[in-house]
Parts: sequence; structure tokens; C-alpha cells
Amino acid sequence: MTRHSLPIGLSVAAVLAGTIAVQAAAATMAPPSAEELTYKSYHEGVYAAAECRGAVFTPADHMILEKRIEERSGISLHSGRQLEMIQAAKVSINNAMSHAGCAADEVQGALARFDTIRGYQPQ
Repeated sequence: MTRHSLPIGLSVAAVLAGTIAVQAAAATMAPPSAEELTYKSYHEGVYAAAECRGAVFTPADHMILEKRIEERSGISLHSGRQLEMIQAAKVSINNAMSHAGCAADEVQGALARFDTIRGYQPQ
């Protein structure tokens, strides 16, 4: 049995090391600038539309939305920072939805921002 415990122990150690590295990276994430917060807020809208309205986006849709978000936020982020902001947007919307669902004020605000970048203005 000891022959098998070494590979298992190494696997567990690797998983723990990876988890610690991810947590350290998240802890050292630079605070977002005003432009990045705007960028994040529009992605909150995209995520809220997918969650609350069942919106489905093609790759072409994502490219158009990303271009509009960059124009409105006044910033073009590198892919790593984009992913950080998009993930933060999802967490924000999920937190808001956990208390009041799609009717939450934060979610409704995000949906309104989505409508502005999508080009739809509700009547």
C-alpha cells in the first residue's frame, strides 16, 4: 500500500499548491480603476441578460458587445484583466440574485446597462 500512497500524496500536494496559487493571485489583484469598474458594470449586464432573460450570444455577438463595452468604458484590457473583471461581474450578479433573484435592484440596473449597449430601449 505504501507504493500507491506516494503518488496520491503528490497529487494532493499539487492540488493544494494550485489552490494556494489561485488564492494568492486573487489577493494580489490590483484594485480596479474607474474605467475597469465601468467595464465590469457592463459585463454585469451581459451576465444578467443571460441569467434572467435567457439571452444566448454567438461569438459574433460577444465580439460586438465587447467592442461596445470597450467604447463605453474607454478602456481596452489585456485578456487576463478582462477575465478578472468578467468573473467579478458574475460574482456581483450572482450575489445580488441570491437575495432577490432577477428582481434585485442591482440586477435590474445591470439589465438597463445591457439594454444600452445592445441598442434596445424598453418602452
